[in-house]
Amino acid sequence: MKLLRKALIALGFAALACSASAQNHAWPANYEGVMLQGFAWDSYADTKWTNLESQADELSASFDLIWVPNSGRCGSGNNMGYMPQYWFTNHNSSFGTEAQLRSMINTFKEKGTGIIADVVINHRNGVTNWTDFPVETWNGQTWKIGPEGICCNDEVANASGQARPTGAYDTGDNFDGARDLDHTNANVQNNCKNYVKCLLEDFGYAGVRYDMVKGYSGQYTKMYNEYANTTFSVGEYWDANYDAVKAWIEATGRQSAAFDFPGKYAINEAFGSNDLTKLVWKAYGTTDQPAGMIHAIYGQYAVTFVDNHDTYRDGSKFNGDIVAANAFILCSPGTPCVFLPHWQMYKAQIKKLIAVRKAVGVHNLSTVKVLKSANNCYMAEVTGSKGKLAVRIGSASDVPAGYTAADVVASGTNYCVWTKTGIEGGDDDPIEIDEPFDVYFNNAAAGWTTPYIHYWGGEESTWPGVPMTKVDGYIWKYTVPAGTIGLLFNAGDGDNTKTSDFVAQAGHIYTQSGDQGVYEQGGSSSDNYPEKLYILGNLAVGQWTTDAGVLMDKQGAIYTANDVEFALPAESTESYSYFTLVTALGADWDVVNGYDRYGAASKDALIAPGESAAIKLFPVNVSASAATSWKIATGSYNIEADLEKMTLSVKKTSGIDEISVSASDVKPVYYNLQGVSVENPSEGLYIVVRGDKVSKEYIR
Repeated sequence: MKLLRKALIALGFAALACSASAQNHAWPANYEGVMLQGFAWDSYADTKWTNLESQADELSASFDLIWVPNSGRCGSGNNMGYMPQYWFTNHNSSFGTEAQLRSMINTFKEKGTGIIADVVINHRNGVTNWTDFPVETWNGQTWKIGPEGICCNDEVANASGQARPTGAYDTGDNFDGARDLDHTNANVQNNCKNYVKCLLEDFGYAGVRYDMVKGYSGQYTKMYNEYANTTFSVGEYWDANYDAVKAWIEATGRQSAAFDFPGKYAINEAFGSNDLTKLVWKAYGTTDQPAGMIHAIYGQYAVTFVDNHDTYRDGSKFNGDIVAANAFILCSPGTPCVFLPHWQMYKAQIKKLIAVRKAVGVHNLSTVKVLKSANNCYMAEVTGSKGKLAVRIGSASDVPAGYTAADVVASGTNYCVWTKTGIEGGDDDPIEIDEPFDVYFNNAAAGWTTPYIHYWGGEESTWPGVPMTKVDGYIWKYTVPAGTIGLLFNAGDGDNTKTSDFVAQAGHIYTQSGDQGVYEQGGSSSDNYPEKLYILGNLAVGQWTTDAGVLMDKQGAIYTANDVEFALPAESTESYSYFTLVTALGADWDVVNGYDRYGAASKDALIAPGESAAIKLFPVNVSASAATSWKIATGSYNIEADLEKMTLSVKKTSGIDEISVSASDVKPVYYNLQGVSVENPSEGLYIVVRGDKVSKEYIR
């Protein structure tokens, strides 16, 4: 069935491409696809062509288009491709060889997913100097641009020892760093037209993303797309002004879509100011519509996004609830483009939201009825080709008219989605459990007074839920009735907007398929735990060094590390060492905190050998000061983290094997078999140290 489904997807993709080309539009109307930006700055490992290709089954199940970096060679060393040299030949880049590129494109194409090329034609770099663009041969012709194709007001005009540019004045913004090309020049136009054609027809790209289109007039994008018969074209017109982006789309003759920067900045402002009314604009000054380019006809030409490689590293980075922001674009018109780091951090949640969008048939021209707009609530109903969905963004608890808790298909701390349309989510489909089962919730990380459980699809379906029963320590229990398909845990302290995904099971094993708390029977409990866990802190191998932690051994939910040496710097006045657990290493704390962290339940909680302490989860993008650490006396320890029970235990490394034996007759010191000193030993087996003599003795 899966093979048949993928074959149908591939046929549908080909049919859509033919249909869109016949319409001579550079983005199809009523398009239901979702795009992934498959890279971020310096994502050389994540975005290697071979790495992306290895994920083709998973990525093609959610994404119809994947935008990748410029694939042409741009000089030696790692670079992202924004100072291009080669266009037609030599596509051996920082992300892989040309053969690997072609293999990746073909693999995704077979699965119905198109690869979008990053096209940089506003400017170009020479190979050995400022202006010696390579001479290339393709399709039986030689392609060359000389100084006559460089704008006369480019900065090279004032550089000594360089060729003098003789082109016309720039038709857009100047770019200092590479040579601005003169798009009024017929030879430049011919090179650009055939470069795009080469990418589409020779390499097999499905479409193009034009970089820095503010640098030249929109009419040339129209020219290049019409010549190459481009199906998918999107331009980076980086401007928060709706009218400016609209004007560029019109300048292309509506032959290209544009990234929805007005919508991106509205999302930033809404979440940054805690005023979700910013997610709503008055279309034509009268009608409430979602913010950005996505109302009326311009939804067809809007590629929406929360962050991209540029905004993620400058002052425009989104710093709010990432999943809620993605829920907004995935439950709105336009063509959503998910950012790779967001996908990596919240894959299950975003995967479910995409499945909901596709099940309902939300497309780039879907109609939207805004139901509520308030500081703490954006709520709207969206009509797709197969049904409708309602989405709520924010901390409010409003439920849209006509929907019940049984219609909830995706939810989290600041978002909820309802639909009456059946959802197909591949391997993440929720299934009905045909008998009651016990669910155990570990409250150590959440720290709620009483956890509540909300479930749906069974005998009952209540919100905010029913209180669970405390079993022992941090563990709470509830018996869920037969027929349940969805679970959600939340606080019972009056703030029911707080939700959690932590769950421990007994009798049944369920793997989480989304942060709305839908679980599937089957799989392994280890699926819920991070692949890697590192110890960071006052370590002998590095003092709070973010790129040199101690990697723990993993066995299911249990992580262990032996002979971990804690040592303070010589100049330190502290009497204790401090440490925490992280799931990723990196060059700095921004990288480390971009992934889950595990720490003490309270700040600087002291843990002694032979003791255990609660572990608290600090989800992605936590500030370094918010993630609390344990403190421990300096020395060598064996450390065990149990992420099912959310407990940490330490044992002192005895080192007894290294003690020499003599007949010294002094007061004995007793250690248990774990190497922990015992003041008043009771009956049992002990290691006894008398001076430098060690023996194993049974005390009666």
